Amino acid sequence: MNLPLTIKWINDGIIDFSQLILQNYNNIGLNETDAFVIIELHKQFKSGITSIDPKKIVNRVSVSLDELLVILNRLMQDNFLSMEIVMTESGKEAEIFNLNNTVEKILKYNHQIMDGLVINQAKTFATSEEELVDMIENQLQKQLTPLEIEIIRKWIAEDRYPIFDIKKALLDAVKANKASLSYVDGILLKRHNIDKKNKAEQNLAEEPEALKTFFESWPKK
Repeated sequence: MNLPLTIKWINDGIIDFSQLILQNYNNIGLNETDAFVIIELHKQFKSGITSIDPKKIVNRVSVSLDELLVILNRLMQDNFLSMEIVMTESGKEAEIFNLNNTVEKILKYNHQIMDGLVINQAKTFATSEEELVDMIENQLQKQLTPLEIEIIRKWIAEDRYPIFDIKKALLDAVKANKASLSYVDGILLKRHNIDKKNKAEQNLAEEPEALKTFFESWPKK
């Protein structure tokens, strides 16, 4: 996804900016307070306040004015927050801020994660199990134990999870900063149960229609 499209979807409310920040702030070098300041800045921007008003932010975020000024300065230095001069409709100059660089950092981080997941395509593996073990060890930055390898073997042989679904679950775990095999296993199980429930509901919905078609096909006396 490119930056202009992401910004548009944020502005249109398709992407929840607050959730985007809360899910990714750790991954792009922000702490929790930075994240809440950025979220508050975005809320003010959406309400039409395009110049930074530190006093309004202090009333909503649990920091002192001095602490906030330090945070804002750091956000600008680290290129999360930028300022620009624009001409207003009345012909006067005004300073406005934007958080586009923060969104761009999140996109770049997620692209790097995707690159890490697909880089294994250049390698040759004898089995799907070997491919998954290699990919997961790269993402978790550790060698898997025999028990963990047995879990992966179970995913493929017993649970019959599609390889794509396993890779997607691993990506989601890494993005959530909870890259552990148990977390991936939880994602797969949850999605499997949801799919199973949806199929059951679909079958129930289709059954009456099938019976109706069957009876209508009987010759009428």
